[in-house]
Amino acid sequence: MDWLRLTLALLLPLLVGVQWVARLIPASPGRPWLVAGYGLFAGLMFWPLLLRLWSACGLPLGFWPPLGVAALLLVALRWWPQTALPTVRQVAHSRPLPGIRLLCGVLLALLCLRLLSLGAEVIWRPLFPWDATMHWATKARTWFEWQRLVPFVSNEAWLQLGGQGVFTDHHPDYPVTVPLWQYWLATALARWDPALINLPWLVCYCSLGMAFFGQARAAAASAAEALVFSFFLLTLPLLNTHVALAGYADLFLATAFGLALMALHNGSVGGQRWQWPLLAFSALSCLLIKNEGFFWMLTLLPGLWVARRRDARRVLLAIAGIAVAVPLVLWLFPPDISVAGHSLHSLDLGYRPGALSGILRSLLVLGNWHMSLWYLIFLVALAVWQRPGLLVAAGPLVTALCVAFLLFLWLFTVTEFAIGAIRQTAVGRIGLHLMPGVLFLLLVMHGQLRRSAPRPASTELAG
Repeated sequence: MDWLRLTLALLLPLLVGVQWVARLIPASPGRPWLVAGYGLFAGLMFWPLLLRLWSACGLPLGFWPPLGVAALLLVALRWWPQTALPTVRQVAHSRPLPGIRLLCGVLLALLCLRLLSLGAEVIWRPLFPWDATMHWATKARTWFEWQRLVPFVSNEAWLQLGGQGVFTDHHPDYPVTVPLWQYWLATALARWDPALINLPWLVCYCSLGMAFFGQARAAAASAAEALVFSFFLLTLPLLNTHVALAGYADLFLATAFGLALMALHNGSVGGQRWQWPLLAFSALSCLLIKNEGFFWMLTLLPGLWVARRRDARRVLLAIAGIAVAVPLVLWLFPPDISVAGHSLHSLDLGYRPGALSGILRSLLVLGNWHMSLWYLIFLVALAVWQRPGLLVAAGPLVTALCVAFLLFLWLFTVTEFAIGAIRQTAVGRIGLHLMPGVLFLLLVMHGQLRRSAPRPASTELAG
């Protein structure tokens, strides 16, 4: 009975997201993967919003009433008339050689094995990470015990109120999307299970992988090429750690930001206008996961600007303009005004010695990212030498990632969070937010360079 309730608690909300996304994506090479990837993530974002709305209306939180609403929404979406979507022209790919097909089979088998091993880690390992026990799962456990969404306030407010009717933790102002999923699964089980409440991390992992593969196919990559880079992404050591040690929100934010970056690229460069709703939904999802998501969402705006006015000069102008404008804005911005939970006064601005070396160590030395960033440096150098127009062609994605990286550097060099780079703590978790976009840029650059390489004379004669 527990597994039936748990399956329904996961399946129905996720199916609502899949049904909604299926109405946005036309027939295309990667459509099934896009629908599954973006649909699962839409379900992960939609359900906490419904629970919050349910609670705001004063309705008692239980298991069957919200689930009934999900079932009704699913039926409504299933039978609601759908407007016809244009069919996306498919890019012809030659049939892969037997060796390539064998490689793809091996990679699929390894990914299935990786998924099974991560699933075993999630199911068997109790809630363990530091942040989970300090401010994520604390909310979920409290709500489950009280059977309502009691408010969390700052330590000072909690002391003033004497603890009556309110609670506090390490980050009471963080969005509640992640703990609401933990609360919901505990409600489905009718008990607090410190392992099974973390199943959404496994769903998020699958969502990221399927969305990445689908967007790779939408970017004209062959199935083999898309699978290879999906394998690189899904086997990143730190990403796998955030699945196995479920409890942090960074995997969800990395997925949201990555899905937004991929939709930005294919919507602007590929002319796929149906990508814009996916971009908007993924960008807004960043706000629902962590306070830092607000700033990642802002980095998409220069990419959108470049998408409208794309040429080499404007790409460089956008990146250089942001690099100059950010310090100017920070200098003029009132230090006591809080944005997304942070103020300039609280950040304690000033360069920290050792921070930059800590960042370089995390990105280029430690085994968090395979050799992805070294490969990126190599491809950028090759593109500048052989095909300078390649970076311009991927201008929106390059611009958004460059601005995000500048923000990343600023955060870990001149704010109080530089300690996270010096001690090798938060710098890896925050770097994870950028890696799906980095891997997608690698895919795009690799594909463009491969397709633009001159063919051997024998191949040209045979053609």
